[in-house]
Amino acid sequence: MRIIVIILTLVVAISGLFLGVKAWRESTTVTVRLDDPSSLPSPSRNGPHPKAVIVGGTEYDFGIMEQGQESEHVFTIRNDGDAPLRLAANYKGANTCECTVGKLERNLIEPGQTVHVTVSWGVKKPAISFAHSARIRTNDPDMVTIPFLIKGVIGRRAVIKPSPDWGVGQLEPDDIVQVDLTVHTEIADNFKLLKIENPSGLLVTSSQVMTDKELAALAAVDSAAPDDTEKIAKVNARLKAGNNRPLPRAGYKITATVDASKFPAGPFVETLTLHTDLADNHTINFRLRGSRSGAIEFMAARGSEWVSTKLLLRLGSFSAAKGKSLKIPMMIKNVEGDGKIQVTSTKPKFLQVAIQRDPNFPAKNNRRYWMTLTVPPGQPPVVLTHRRRGIVTLTLDGKTKRTMRFFVGFVSR
Repeated sequence: MRIIVIILTLVVAISGLFLGVKAWRESTTVTVRLDDPSSLPSPSRNGPHPKAVIVGGTEYDFGIMEQGQESEHVFTIRNDGDAPLRLAANYKGANTCECTVGKLERNLIEPGQTVHVTVSWGVKKPAISFAHSARIRTNDPDMVTIPFLIKGVIGRRAVIKPSPDWGVGQLEPDDIVQVDLTVHTEIADNFKLLKIENPSGLLVTSSQVMTDKELAALAAVDSAAPDDTEKIAKVNARLKAGNNRPLPRAGYKITATVDASKFPAGPFVETLTLHTDLADNHTINFRLRGSRSGAIEFMAARGSEWVSTKLLLRLGSFSAAKGKSLKIPMMIKNVEGDGKIQVTSTKPKFLQVAIQRDPNFPAKNNRRYWMTLTVPPGQPPVVLTHRRRGIVTLTLDGKTKRTMRFFVGFVSR
């Protein structure tokens, strides 16, 4: 009987020792495989338990960040429990976005100690705002998962309104047009517009710093008239409350003046390069497209198409072996005197152009001609488009000598 009691006592002692060692191992050993959920920290069944306390909260607002910017915030966890606190980060499903990473200073915290969790975020995709979390797994039964939330809005360094690419349509030779645009920033309280460059020198520009009232109107331009101050205030208040795109913080008004008389006939693309101090060597481009009408206009003719905004005569597609020849009525506007028209040059050189005046055309200052344009048979195949185009240059002798040109497009196979 006495032997049985001794044996039972030994069994109980060994079992207690085994359970104690097991509990100790559960609370101090950290072996986590991020792709294996069963290896993540989990609360001990028997206790004692840790207690995770988040110092300063689990949420952080980055405010305004710029596209491509990276930043991070450090959260703090303290263990107020009676056992070591085990932690795991970046396991499968822990983060709501690949751009969000939670980094643990260490993954075991003794009672009374603290640990830092660094949550980093990179703005890699175009967005207006963001809100993502990095979750930390623990063995605290009251807080098995700790979600650290980061949020903010995406601001743009420089924005051109109404658009960075603008068109003025077709202009007459004596037209003068003013184009108004703005450039503003969503990330800085102020900036300097250092200079405006126009490589051709054909555009005349002026600039002026925008007032707070003008910036407020700019933000609400899609919803309120520029002089409706009451509605502008309501729209801006709604934008702020709705965590939408940041409001303009500083900006400039820019006016570009186009004097069509300075431009050659045909399409044009002018560039304004705006230099600012928003960053080292920071520039933003504005492109202005348009066309200046020329002295030449072609009437409708079968087998051709005249695009006046591009001064482009399209001949379509045809066999290179057979070639093509068209007789097309052509108008030359605002002619002074009684000069003769001549073909100065053609490109490609094999283009043949013959021009005959219509003496019965009644207009006083305009003349009509019959132009025969020929692509001789047997020429090499060629593709001419609005970018790589043929050119015909004409000269009109009269009271004032005039040089004119138009473009030719076709595909010969």
